[in-house]
Amino acid sequence: MSNYGGGVLLLLMAVAFCCGCVGEGSIFSWGHSQSFGSETPDERSMGLTLDEALADLAVSQNEEMISFENQSFLAVRGMQMAGDGRASSWTIFVRPANEERTVVLIYTDQGWSEYDWARSIEYPAFDPTTVLAPGELFRLHEDTLSGYFREDATEADLFLSNGTYVMTIYGPDTYETFRSDAYTGEWMQ
Repeated sequence: MSNYGGGVLLLLMAVAFCCGCVGEGSIFSWGHSQSFGSETPDERSMGLTLDEALADLAVSQNEEMISFENQSFLAVRGMQMAGDGRASSWTIFVRPANEERTVVLIYTDQGWSEYDWARSIEYPAFDPTTVLAPGELFRLHEDTLSGYFREDATEADLFLSNGTYVMTIYGPDTYETFRSDAYTGEWMQ
């Protein structure tokens, strides 16, 4: 026992240290994610605004957690929105600067994940600072939209491309789709 006691103790300490580093409360269990297969949360969450997600994207790019620094925005999708412009996840289709490929960036509470998109997307590029933020869109149409979100199970998905927001509101007894101009917020038929 005394011949192996020091080695066994050292091995136990190494295992305990590793378990502490990768456990649920460790620094490795949060932050930026490069993993594949991000899941959409089952329960309704407070979520993040698109501006908050884009600020985190800038940090991720500065820390080289994303494989490129500059991009053209082609489309944005917010999922499981609760009526205030916050989403549980954001998906952004981008074209990296000086490249022909399309990349899908997905933001969840685990951070950003990056995926190459097999096909080129031909949506025109836009500057996200020039379109209405999703929260502004919800506030602009609060009179129309607020009635839908009185039930806890009602959520919305939002898709932005080609200068148009398409909002789908769904719940137990609800399924409505609205279209609005992304720059002015005006309803479209």
